Amino acid sequence: LLQALDMAFAQTLPSAMRWATQEHTKLAQQLRQQENSNWWLVSEAILWAIGTLSSSIISEHESSTSGGQLDLGVLFESNVWPLAQCATFPYGQGRAFIFASSIAQALPANIAAAFAEASSQAVADIQLHSAVRLSAVRAAGNFCRLLPPELVKSHQGTFISGLASVIPQLSEDSAHVALDAMHAALRVDHDITASLEPVISQVAIGIWQRYPSDVLLTSIVIDIVEDMARNSQASDAFAQRALPIIGATLSQSSDGMVISSGIDLLSGLVKGGPSPMPNGYTDAIFPLLMRILSTSTDGEVLQSGQACLKYFVQKDAQRVAEWRDDKGVSGLDHIIRFVAVMLSPDSSESSALFVGDLVAKIVQKCSSFIAGDVLAELIRVVTARLATAHTSSFCSSLLPLYAQLVVRHPSEVVDLLDGMHFGDRTGLYIVLTTWFKNYLDIQGYYSRKVSAIALTRIFALGDPRISAIIAQGDIIPNSENKGKIVTRSMSRSHPDQYTQIPAMAKIVKLLLAELELDVEGTFARQSAAGSGAAVDDVDQDGDEEDDWEDDAEFDALDEMASAGKYAYLSDLMDDEGDFDDHDDDEDIIEDPIYSQDLNEHLSAFFNQA
Repeated sequence: LLQALDMAFAQTLPSAMRWATQEHTKLAQQLRQQENSNWWLVSEAILWAIGTLSSSIISEHESSTSGGQLDLGVLFESNVWPLAQCATFPYGQGRAFIFASSIAQALPANIAAAFAEASSQAVADIQLHSAVRLSAVRAAGNFCRLLPPELVKSHQGTFISGLASVIPQLSEDSAHVALDAMHAALRVDHDITASLEPVISQVAIGIWQRYPSDVLLTSIVIDIVEDMARNSQASDAFAQRALPIIGATLSQSSDGMVISSGIDLLSGLVKGGPSPMPNGYTDAIFPLLMRILSTSTDGEVLQSGQACLKYFVQKDAQRVAEWRDDKGVSGLDHIIRFVAVMLSPDSSESSALFVGDLVAKIVQKCSSFIAGDVLAELIRVVTARLATAHTSSFCSSLLPLYAQLVVRHPSEVVDLLDGMHFGDRTGLYIVLTTWFKNYLDIQGYYSRKVSAIALTRIFALGDPRISAIIAQGDIIPNSENKGKIVTRSMSRSHPDQYTQIPAMAKIVKLLLAELELDVEGTFARQSAAGSGAAVDDVDQDGDEEDDWEDDAEFDALDEMASAGKYAYLSDLMDDEGDFDDHDDDEDIIEDPIYSQDLNEHLSAFFNQA
């Protein structure tokens, strides 16, 4: 409710909150004077309510024009300090820690530093009530994330050591809070983190061994593994401790979820580690990984394996190509065989969702190790699978491969695809019609940009083979369904019909829609809705949808809708601007397309064309 009020009444809510805070502070003080033991509940409620709006409070204090600011000095004097110093009420004391950390950026440096120090001591104090200690754990993570490193660097070692002592004592439900705080703490100073590598390794790998099937815990452990692998002073020692444990788990477990989790940890080590990779990866763990992937039918294991192999190729393609098994088969040949199995008609599309990324990385990194006809055959295999694909998610996972090829070699790719035949259709027809149909389903900042730029390259060719392709245009209104709520059975009985337009016109329509969607602005905004909200407002053909399901009354992101109409909470939370799974891929970041302004490129394209 408070967050909805903040969205709807951003200008007036601060004054209302300030008034409410003053009134409830008076009540808390009256109860304290009356020696009523419930006084702490009122102060705790004040801090909880204000903490819920911490991002708005920080924004207000960064703005000198706001007249409705809360007086943090008075708030701390009347509510925070009394709770922080009152061990009789551990939940109130814990709330004081969490509140101070949630608005750390708005606090004076001396107050923030004092609370950071108190939190570091509380984390390691086994005499404290568990509620206070766990609250201090959460506060420690917030301070490490939100405060400048120089304010918390002196407490980093105490934070990590205290967290290392408390994590083994926590239940599965609570451990993720402390593990997340440790992840934040190890990012403060790399030198201090390296000096504590044995402690961090023992805790991170140890908690994963205890709960390998816990998705949330594993995701945090993977983040820690990546960061430790990136730390040049700690990476070797960390890998030497982690690799044997991961390898043993992969060898001994028969649980698909555990195996998938272990492969994800291995991906974190390879992704964060140096390039080229140390010897132990290809010699010891790569053969085990390929053995698992060649026999597994578990979808999660296969997906994790595809992502892991992509990082192997990215980090050390030459060593993978040079490695041989006892029959003389190279590592690259093993990977290509695995790709062929994943793209066979018998394999499920959901199990092969990351094959497109893997193939793109092979083409990008291994062109000097693979003969041209082998690469051409690899593209043919992908195209053959694209011809029989059913789901948009699978199609859109394969399409960025073609986009990346087209932006670099447009005419050569068109020739290659036109020379492929699948029944009465050419590869060029299959790729372009599938691309047009699933264009707006392509996910990720880079993938969207490269896809749009690739279409401008295709248009610029003016190739008559492309012009001859007829694509799906605008929807033709169905009089049978007019004014009715269309059910699935009605859709099957009276399917939508579309106009048929030339491929060149379709490209123009898609790029106009892309320009209107403003991908640059959407991804720059770090909004809670992400890019999905913008994309969903336009259908596959660039036209606004007029479907009853998209009525504003049912909008899952309508802040003032009833609670039952909300989307998942995660859809409304800020994702820290991470809208692209590839946003930390060195190859992609170094690609000039990544930093190119798409709006400028499209505007120039339309002016020229």
